[in-house]
Amino acid sequence: MNYVLRVYLPALIAGPFALYHTITTGLWPGVIVLWALISGLGVAVGFHRVYSHRTHKLKPWLDTIVLLFGTLGGQGSSISWTAVHRGYHHPYSDTERDLHSPAKGFWSAFIGWYWKLTPDTINHKYAVDLLRKPLHVLIHKHYINFLWTVVLALGLTDFFLGTSTLPLYLSALFISLLQDNLVNTLCHQPYLGYRNWRLKDNSNNFWPLGYFAWGQGWHENHHESPARFNFGRRWWELDPSLLFLPLLKVGSYRDTR
Repeated sequence: MNYVLRVYLPALIAGPFALYHTITTGLWPGVIVLWALISGLGVAVGFHRVYSHRTHKLKPWLDTIVLLFGTLGGQGSSISWTAVHRGYHHPYSDTERDLHSPAKGFWSAFIGWYWKLTPDTINHKYAVDLLRKPLHVLIHKHYINFLWTVVLALGLTDFFLGTSTLPLYLSALFISLLQDNLVNTLCHQPYLGYRNWRLKDNSNNFWPLGYFAWGQGWHENHHESPARFNFGRRWWELDPSLLFLPLLKVGSYRDTR
């Protein structure tokens, strides 16, 4: 599959340089906006809450927007992301069948598990509802080409127009990849954070990633009630993903307490 070599690793290498460029040239507001759309609306809300846990049913036009921003997050297609989360992470959390459990080591949870992926590793039938959606299937089949086409298009735009769209995107992508993989590792360490419940896995609530990773850091709360949109439970556990809730209400929705 070589997913790491084709997408993930280049993004992690180029990301810090792009982030330095955007900060030193005063482009950081654009990075924040893109990070909010890609990491917040696309991955945390779209891939995680809407697609994996079916908290909302989106109208087609909004589903397309959310899908595209989530795809730009560089963490795989909506179908692969959902299949891994539904079929391996939640039912087998912190066991050998959990593909990115830190029980196999910090490096394995952060990035090493991508090296182990093969076409037979993930059973995509865990995302059977998404397999019925043509656009999700199309992007799934051409995911690598889609991302590199975006990179090429942004690079050509910058070359001919003198803009900095590619560094903006790479900066937002780098932050998104870093924070979400820190959630995979730090939010499943029994010696970090705190717990509100007595779950059998090692999930914990780690406040820096709760506030600054779109609520994903309230991780034990999420494992206790996976279909609940708001990951926060106590008054101080603010879930930034709630900022996107008014937009999602254009479709039918479940419990949003």
